[in-house]
Amino acid sequence: MIEKNIDKYRFFIFENKFTLTSYLTEFISNKIKTSLKVNDRFKLCVSGGSTPRIIFEKLSNVELSWQDVDIFLADERCVDPLSEESNTNMIKNTLLKNYAYKAFFCEVFKNSDLNDDLAKRIYLKTLKEKLVGNNPPIFDLTLLGLGDDGHTASLFPYKDINNDDFIITSFGKGLKRISLTPKIISASTEIAFLVTGSSKKLALKRLIDKNESPKRTPAKLINSNSKILIFCDSDASNELAI
Repeated sequence: MIEKNIDKYRFFIFENKFTLTSYLTEFISNKIKTSLKVNDRFKLCVSGGSTPRIIFEKLSNVELSWQDVDIFLADERCVDPLSEESNTNMIKNTLLKNYAYKAFFCEVFKNSDLNDDLAKRIYLKTLKEKLVGNNPPIFDLTLLGLGDDGHTASLFPYKDINNDDFIITSFGKGLKRISLTPKIISASTEIAFLVTGSSKKLALKRLIDKNESPKRTPAKLINSNSKILIFCDSDASNELAI
């Protein structure tokens, strides 16, 4: 593994996905264990998509105090929660099983009634109840992906993003979506991006480019008071000057 700081980011670069997923699984597990020694609950926010599936499956097999863990989605597609395109469905089939079935999971859509305005209100209400005392609500760790077009969560290029809100409706890749905004994501105690594959190398290069526009690469809208962690493989990082 190569570890290197570049501006506001701290990179962890692995030779392949296998070593990356094993390391990141242990990293998240240790974060939960350490936090729960001094805090009542651990608040984990995750994105959907295909990249983190292996991480979630590995995490589900780690024996932790999962009953003290709250899991939230950074974004959700406005589809039936039983659909294969649903992030909720993916989380239930990968993370919320084995030991981790005891965790609390905040679903955006609980049934096929896809009223996005109602879902946003209920989701925000639950966030404020579970993450009480902070405005915006603060997650202990938020794990994000990076699309090959530079999007993260469901914050897509060249779209107007109302950062005064905590949750917005968006549209991308042919689907209506609900997404947390940069305002609430950036408030997280720790933020990590998981980036793998050669298709992501241009997006990753743009992410750390000081001259890149956040309009084209919305992932640049995510900020933090501490270093933002980037866990990536050599395929995604081979165009970086590291």
